[in-house]
Amino acid sequence: MTRRVIVDAVFHPWNLSPENQNPAARAQLDAVHASHKLSLDDANRRYELTDGEIFSDISFDALAAAEFVESPVDLAVIHSLPCLGFTTGNVTDPDRAAALRDRHPDRFRLYATVGTPIGKGAIDELRRQVDTFGVDGLKLYPALYYDNQATGWRLDGEDFATPLLEAAREMGITRVAIHKALWLEPAPRSAFDIDDMDSPLARFSDMTFEMVHGGTAFLDQTIELMRRHPNLYLTLETTFSYILVKPRVFDKVMGRLIQAVGSDRLLFASGNNLAHPAPLLAAFDGYQFADAHLDEFGIEPLTDRDRANILGDNALRLHGLDPAAVIAATADDAFARERAAGIPEPWSALRTTNVPA
Repeated sequence: MTRRVIVDAVFHPWNLSPENQNPAARAQLDAVHASHKLSLDDANRRYELTDGEIFSDISFDALAAAEFVESPVDLAVIHSLPCLGFTTGNVTDPDRAAALRDRHPDRFRLYATVGTPIGKGAIDELRRQVDTFGVDGLKLYPALYYDNQATGWRLDGEDFATPLLEAAREMGITRVAIHKALWLEPAPRSAFDIDDMDSPLARFSDMTFEMVHGGTAFLDQTIELMRRHPNLYLTLETTFSYILVKPRVFDKVMGRLIQAVGSDRLLFASGNNLAHPAPLLAAFDGYQFADAHLDEFGIEPLTDRDRANILGDNALRLHGLDPAAVIAATADDAFARERAAGIPEPWSALRTTNVPA
């Protein structure tokens, strides 16, 4: 049987160290850690990060080991992240992310980000990343923090988003991921609505868009958008954690999506370090919707094709990658050799040393 390639569509080491924390946002920082804890069931508590671990300048290399040694992931997409209001600087710095990608080019793809609501500044910031280290896509956050103010913006806005997307297209960027559906304070709640996606999806039909956290809210509207726009993918960060803690919700969301629009635009994502990929993948291995949920939601059972699509085939197609080439490039690298020697305990590299890299 051909080996299945697994792609994690969101990998983003968060720098929540005391030096990067906004002291006025203690409640938001604590909420981030609480959400991490709530994403795990009791059987998987060993994957829980302590206060000292999550509130640190976490080692990118240690998280790469969690991704490829402790978990059966073959390839991951790094999502750079700007200041989200509860930090003073970038959450996931694009320059450090690029350095990690360059150390392991067969294991990572990289999305740039922008951190200013000023259009020209955002375009210049993106151009610097494209010219300096090259990127495979653009990650956007729907609220930006400037002069200690949170500014929400709309993806269909003519002043900021449209010129930025036009510039990204001119720079050769064809993939755009945007955080939606899942509200994260202190950003304005309206910024995470999805009523601003319809016209950009049509206007930029030659680009693909990933709704990050797709399925956590606005399920009916999401299905309608996917029906209308074949260039819309769902990146299932957070949604995938429901398989451990909210299996009924997981079955409803995944089942209804597959029933309505098929499984060929759904992307597995852990959001490492906010979730470890290993327990999610273990739970999904051979997973089947509960019989009671098939009747309750009017959905069909998962197929092997659905699982293969979600776990990697869709992401490979999105990035123009050949699965055999990915397997050949990673089969005997340092991560593969270490995994073959024995799968270590969760966060083992992080807990051995947490030196930023």
